[in-house]
Amino acid sequence: MLQLRCCNDRHEPIPLPNGVPVILGRSPQTKIIEKICSRKQVELTANYEKESVTLKHLGTNPSMIGQQEIAKGHEKKLKVGDIFYFVVQQYPHEIIKTQKTTAEKRTIDSYFGPSSSESKTETPIPKKAKMVNEDEVSDDQSDDENKVAEKLKFLQSKSLSIVKTEKSKDGGREKNVFRGWIKSDYPVGWEEKEGLLIYHSPQLYNSSKIAAFDMDGTIITTASGRTFAKDHNDWKILYAEVPGKLKKLQNDQYKIVIITNQLGIGKGKLQPKDFKTKVENILGKLGIKAQVIAITKKGPSRKPNIGTWTWLAKQGNGGIPIDMSHSYYVGDAAGRPKDWAPKKKKDFSCTDRLFAMNLEIDFKTPEEYFLSQKPVKFNMPEFDPKSVIDNKVLIKNMDELISKKQEVVIMVGYPASGKSTVSKDYLEANGYTLVNRDTMKTWQKCVAACTRFLSEGKSVVVDNTNADPESRKRYIDCAKARGCDCRCFAMQVTMEHARHNNKFRELSGSDHDKVPDMVFYQYRKAYKEPSMKEGFSSIVKVNFVPNFKNDELKKQYYMFND
Repeated sequence: MLQLRCCNDRHEPIPLPNGVPVILGRSPQTKIIEKICSRKQVELTANYEKESVTLKHLGTNPSMIGQQEIAKGHEKKLKVGDIFYFVVQQYPHEIIKTQKTTAEKRTIDSYFGPSSSESKTETPIPKKAKMVNEDEVSDDQSDDENKVAEKLKFLQSKSLSIVKTEKSKDGGREKNVFRGWIKSDYPVGWEEKEGLLIYHSPQLYNSSKIAAFDMDGTIITTASGRTFAKDHNDWKILYAEVPGKLKKLQNDQYKIVIITNQLGIGKGKLQPKDFKTKVENILGKLGIKAQVIAITKKGPSRKPNIGTWTWLAKQGNGGIPIDMSHSYYVGDAAGRPKDWAPKKKKDFSCTDRLFAMNLEIDFKTPEEYFLSQKPVKFNMPEFDPKSVIDNKVLIKNMDELISKKQEVVIMVGYPASGKSTVSKDYLEANGYTLVNRDTMKTWQKCVAACTRFLSEGKSVVVDNTNADPESRKRYIDCAKARGCDCRCFAMQVTMEHARHNNKFRELSGSDHDKVPDMVFYQYRKAYKEPSMKEGFSSIVKVNFVPNFKNDELKKQYYMFND
């Protein structure tokens, strides 16, 4: 018997009787409500002997098979497994074959339910992943080995179990160990979380092996050839090899997860309903089941930050631990320079590669993964967080950090370069008085405070950015008027390092105010390297030495961020 199945599982399969024309379109039966689809859109006539279906197009707007549009009055043959769209790239449906049988259908209950000699009460299949201890199916139990093997064979054929081959405890022969259910217990369809838009395909299965992909530029590209899609219908599959590769992944028991930055949704440039339609049509076109995670806001979930993967591991994979050694990420934001291939533009960023590096999983570009091309050169960001690990001490000689004589210390460095930590935790903690424009608001008030504290016999630390000689001269003059030394503490932190620190503060929930990017660029433009000619008694180079409240924050700091 032939039937028509909705690839998005919006409705029950529709029977296609042998030799009987079936007219379908916009109706309660198909759950299609948009007027772009006619009530009488297509006529389908099944031929059971040839296992084929003749599609005749009736509607105003064309339907589609593959990449070919079908105009009004035209006919095309479909075979079992073929997918067509009621309207171009919308409402994908598949021709399927079902078999009638009078024999009792074997279900999971027939294996795990009570036997005829036991209670007749049905034992429902667990909705959540039921983890089974190895001992429960070991040779030591009364359940004979043949029965266990039969159970495993059935479960494997239904893709409902995690099965692992390992040696028995006594080091003897290998045996299969049943590890538990992997069918997703998530509700089918869409759900929204803070900054995330998540889709779960019908009949999606969880797995310890995750094959994760970016979407735009990796699985699809624009049909128009434009850099950015003109609307949610402006897309096509990137390479002809994509569907086959993804289907093979499912056969190999991988769970396909699409993780895509979609800030346009959060900014209102793309409507959520249009994005949802686009995703469902893409999956229908590919003929796969997947979990799609769209990041709609900036924050810890936006790639290359790993918040999405953390959610996936803790909440989105049915309780099944992810095997990172067998998981990977594929994306086009790989840091490749201009002309990495003939006439190719440079990658707009390195986000996808950094995302995989943060997770410590394998990474490939679409060309490497789908077309088996060799890796090409790529450019990493100017700043690597792991380079900070080498900073062991604040200054070369810590004994010289605190002066025994009255002095003025002028901090020089980008915002978020560590000036305040040095000023408060080292100098103020050892008797220096802090002068800070963030609290005093104007440089005039800062200079007045510096003069007053010096007259009281106190040493002063000026915790401002002090980018140029003019701003520094004000405090050098204060020291000269008092007749005391003035040292410069120059933070050895680049702009990219400071921006990383700034973003880390934001992601870690620090109470520091977020510094706009504009401020960093303004500082770089104004900056003049401190010189002894300005009147300093010495210029001390100060390293940034991070300090963390816990291991989780430490791990986060050494990752690339957005």
